[in-house]
Amino acid sequence: MHLSRAVLRSCRVAPGGWGRALAMPRRARIRVIALRLFFMGAASVAASLRSADDVAPPTSPSRELLELVGAPAAALAPPIVEHDFTPGGDETLWRLLYAVRRFPLDDLDRWKKSDVPAAEVLAAPERYQAEIVAWSGRARRVTKGTLPHEAAERFDLEHYYRCELAIGPESTPVIVYSLAAPAAWQIDEPLDQPAAVTGFLVRLAAGQSAPGAADGEARPVLIAHRVAWFPASVLGDLQMDAGLFDELNPRPELTAEDRECFYQLLAAVGRTGPRQLLRQAPQKCPVEPLFNDPKNQRGKLVKLTGTARQAVRRIVDDADIQARFGIDHYYEIEIFTEDSQGNPLTFCVRELPKGFPTGGKIQEPVRIAGIFLKKWSYRVQTADEGQAGEQAARRRQLAPLIIGPGPIWLKPPPADYRFSTTIFVILFVIMTIVLWLVVWRMNRSGERFHKQIVRRLITTPDRSLDGLDIKDHGKPDFSNLG
Repeated sequence: MHLSRAVLRSCRVAPGGWGRALAMPRRARIRVIALRLFFMGAASVAASLRSADDVAPPTSPSRELLELVGAPAAALAPPIVEHDFTPGGDETLWRLLYAVRRFPLDDLDRWKKSDVPAAEVLAAPERYQAEIVAWSGRARRVTKGTLPHEAAERFDLEHYYRCELAIGPESTPVIVYSLAAPAAWQIDEPLDQPAAVTGFLVRLAAGQSAPGAADGEARPVLIAHRVAWFPASVLGDLQMDAGLFDELNPRPELTAEDRECFYQLLAAVGRTGPRQLLRQAPQKCPVEPLFNDPKNQRGKLVKLTGTARQAVRRIVDDADIQARFGIDHYYEIEIFTEDSQGNPLTFCVRELPKGFPTGGKIQEPVRIAGIFLKKWSYRVQTADEGQAGEQAARRRQLAPLIIGPGPIWLKPPPADYRFSTTIFVILFVIMTIVLWLVVWRMNRSGERFHKQIVRRLITTPDRSLDGLDIKDHGKPDFSNLG
């Protein structure tokens, strides 16, 4: 893509150039066009005849596209400067922020360099200037800058943020100018929050001191869309930028402002499983705050048990979402719980259990965990399309919108399984009774045999040995004992 844009940019002419030529008479117009083509061909031939030492090094696609969307080339000229930018901002900074806002997010993700350590950038800044780097570390401080009224209207930008980060295991100080920062961070106060940034390296600042940096130590300066925040919660565990919840539109409709948070959250829950998220969720999760206090529930983990009455597969056609997150579909489930009072809750999940039915007329018991996004409204279709078609188009349903990996299907066992289980229980009871009878019978027989033996061996007290008719065989013979 960047090559085609570069070709288009190389074909641009000054205002009135090609237009003025096309306004001439036909013969003169052909002559002017031929001259232009001749000079263009001569220039290309001359460029091909240059020596290898005279050819300029190839520019990176990120630099080309950054300049194409409005970044001034002068801002990327000196790799090392004394200060990052003028205190209070200047025209160069505002143009860079304006250009970054127009930079496609899929290109940002595709061209980022996640394996470049900050020490390598400090050693060779000219090599990485205008490249996109992705770093993580700790946020130390954030300040807010405001544009003058005229500049704010010209760049459609009211304010920006300057964040000081400590990157990597060496805690390398880095300065980030961004369009957004988490609202939970206190402005101009010490911070120690896990953070990450993906942005353009524009220069090194060598003349300012900062917390954690020695005087005169060069620090990378980045321009970025935002500084991501991974708090000590389930959102941080999933590597979900909690600051994106600040950008959600308060209106119930899903708008362009909600798009990034929705898909990033959908990608984040895909990094865990349904049962793992259920184990992390609170035991009691009433649905009433999700309906009546949605703003304060954003980003919270909830666990619900109810009946799924609708499950629909949604196709994601956006090429950038497919490229960045690998998401080409998700499922939208409508769930009713005991305490929802007949009102539905909407779950958007990555996958369904194997064999789970889909459609608008299902009755499936489920247990599901997810992260609350916002309260949204959607159109409700009625059963009688012919009579209430226009009314159905105007009717909208409000429901909490929750994002999760998938439901746990609490389906009852099949009929044949229940039958086999019943037979097994009956057989087990019968075998237990038979075994008990056998043991009891053996015990009775043993007692009877024992009594007979005792009766034969024990002498009754009313008889003597003389009456037993025992013959006398003489005295004992001890002669053989010698």
